[in-house]
Amino acid sequence: MKPERRQRSAEKPAVGITIGDPAGIGPEVALKAALDPRVRSKCRPVLVGPESIWKKAGRRLGLDIGSLDIEPTAEPRKMPVPGKISAATGTVSAEAVVAAAVLCLTGRLAAMATAPISKKALNLAGYRFPGHTELLAGLAGADKFAMMFVSETHKVTLATIHEPIAKLPSLINARMVLDKVWLTERALRRWWGLKRPRIAVLGLNPHAGEAGLLGSEEGKAVGPAVRSAARMGIKALGPVSSEAGFRLSAEGKADALVAMYHDQGLLPLKALGGSVNLTLGLPFVRTSPDHGTAPDIAGRGLADPEPMVQAVLLAARLAGR
Repeated sequence: MKPERRQRSAEKPAVGITIGDPAGIGPEVALKAALDPRVRSKCRPVLVGPESIWKKAGRRLGLDIGSLDIEPTAEPRKMPVPGKISAATGTVSAEAVVAAAVLCLTGRLAAMATAPISKKALNLAGYRFPGHTELLAGLAGADKFAMMFVSETHKVTLATIHEPIAKLPSLINARMVLDKVWLTERALRRWWGLKRPRIAVLGLNPHAGEAGLLGSEEGKAVGPAVRSAARMGIKALGPVSSEAGFRLSAEGKADALVAMYHDQGLLPLKALGGSVNLTLGLPFVRTSPDHGTAPDIAGRGLADPEPMVQAVLLAARLAGR
């Protein structure tokens, strides 16, 4: 990628694809996605990460990567070993994410799609962030941010992200839930062109608390957030139970859901075939597949690139909107 090259409106958008954790399947799915004809027809993929790792992965997989743009980051002291997560692999993955974010912020990339990283390796490398989302929010100075998962039939924003279930009652409050509803509404307007999107907000407890019999969070946090959203002109409904919310979404009666915690939102989506992770609140588009690093199959050519392909395609589609 040329040092001062910036996006031009007539060009295909340049989408950065980060290497992920090099001890996992990140390099494999990133390369396969970058070479996919569907991706090449919609954007100009730019690989972000150490050039030596990209080239070694290409040779191992029998892929010709000579036509791909590479934005190199610092070379590791030792070549990572597939399946062996470490502080060194965490550094490689984090540096690629940081580099891609800077390229987005400076206009040299239109969007970025991140291959999976290891949260353990990230921590071992000294990065005190639970994952990509929090790291990118810190880099961009975003005080309000969220994870939205996008499938063909559903869009689900998480109120909390990587938090233990035991901590949820103390974390969920009306202000936080309202922020996620606002971010969701803004994304639906900007990226999907909906004039007045409908957002169903799920309760934390079974049956949305059953009028207080099964928990108080709906009355203390979710309900007040929904009423505040309505006063802001946002068409929000809730609290509703998880099953009722997903039913509304499946029937086209809700344009998006706000789930209270990670598994509440992701379990149904993964059971239905998966989704793409889209970060809300950043000044640029960032997507990623909804799976992990899979170190048990790293370096064996067995990884399915389709989730990564879909992440890049969504990034390309949303870039510039």
